[in-house]
Amino acid sequence: MTIKHRLAVFIGRFQPFHAGHLAVVQNALTQTDSILMLVGSAYRPRSWKNPFTYNERAQFIRTGTADADKPVTTLPLVDTLYNDRAWTVNVRTAVTLHMRKAGLDPDTTQIVLTGFDKDKSSRYLTWFPTWDMLPADPHLHEGVVVSATDVRQALFFGNGDDTGRVASRFGLKQIAPVLSWMKNHSDAVETVRDEGSFVMSYRARTQEAEDIFGYPIPVNTADAIVVQSGHVLMVQRKMQPGKGQWALPGGHIDRGEQAVDAAIRELYEEAGLDMPKGAMRGRLRERRVFDHPERSEKGWVRTEAFVFELQDRPKLEKVKSGSDAAQARWVPITEITPDNIFEDHFDIIQALVPDVPFAYSSILMAQS
Repeated sequence: MTIKHRLAVFIGRFQPFHAGHLAVVQNALTQTDSILMLVGSAYRPRSWKNPFTYNERAQFIRTGTADADKPVTTLPLVDTLYNDRAWTVNVRTAVTLHMRKAGLDPDTTQIVLTGFDKDKSSRYLTWFPTWDMLPADPHLHEGVVVSATDVRQALFFGNGDDTGRVASRFGLKQIAPVLSWMKNHSDAVETVRDEGSFVMSYRARTQEAEDIFGYPIPVNTADAIVVQSGHVLMVQRKMQPGKGQWALPGGHIDRGEQAVDAAIRELYEEAGLDMPKGAMRGRLRERRVFDHPERSEKGWVRTEAFVFELQDRPKLEKVKSGSDAAQARWVPITEITPDNIFEDHFDIIQALVPDVPFAYSSILMAQS
C-alpha cells in the first residue's frame, strides 16, 4: 500500500493552548501532512479546571497555530469517564469524519497519534494499536515543564501587570487571545476565580490531614438519582464549587452515617419531597460507587449513587428547593446534556439511566 497522506492526531484539553502544545504540533507537522486536534472535555460547564468552552479553545488554537504551513483542524471530543471503550469509539468516529470531510482515503492515509506521556491521564496513548505513535518531549521554560495548570494559575491568580512574563513563558501568540478573552469576559473570569479559590482551599485542608496521617484520605459522598415518568430530579447548586450548575441531590456523608442514609437525607434537604422517607427507601433499585480520580476538582472524592425509581404517574411528585440548592426540578430525560451539569453527574446519570441520549456523532456533523 502506498501512503499518500500522513495524518497526526493530537488529543488534549488545551485549557488553554500554550507554547508546549505548539511544540507538539510543530514537531508532528515536520513528519506528517496535517494534524487533527481533538479537544477533550467539550460541552462541559465552566470550572476551575475547564474554564474555556470548546469554541473558545478552538479559536485559541486557530490563532496560536496561524503560522503553521500545513493544515491544523480541531474537533470537539466528549468525555466518558466510566466507559473507556466508548471514549475510544468517539476518537475513532471523529477521525473518520475528519478524513471523510478532508477527502482522505483510509486505504492510503497513515494515522499517527502524537503526545507525551505525562501521567495516568495519558494512558490512552496505548489504546490505538493500529495507529503509529509519534512521541513528543515535554516543553521546558527555564528548566520547568510548561503545563496548562500553571498557565491557569498565572492567568487567573497571577499579577495582572505581569502579562509580558506570562506571554514569554507560555507563548506570546498562544496567550494573547486568552488575555483578550479575559478582558472581554469579566463575569466568567470572576466565576472561575471564585471556584478556583474554593477548590484550592478545599485541597489544602485535605492535604493537611493527609500530611498528619501520612497517606491519601478520600472524601466520601452520596448522591440520589430519583427517576419518575421519564424525568430525573435535579437541583441547581447555590454554593461553590459549581455554583449555578445542575446536579444530583447529594453531599458529604456525616460521621456515623451510612451512605444510603446520607443520600436520602441530602435528597430531602435539597429537594423537599413530600413522600415519606420510608416509601422512598422502598423504591431503591440500584447502588454503585463512582470513584474516577478525575471526577472532582476538589481532589479524591468518592461517591456512592443510589437510584430510586418512583411509580409513574400523571403528576410528578412535588419538590421544593432547600439547603444549598437554589432550586429543584424534574428534568425530562431527553433534555439532559452535560453542558451545565456539575462534575461527573452527567456520566453517573448516563451509567444508571440508560435512556439518557447524547448523540456525539450528530455533534460532530454539526461542526461541518
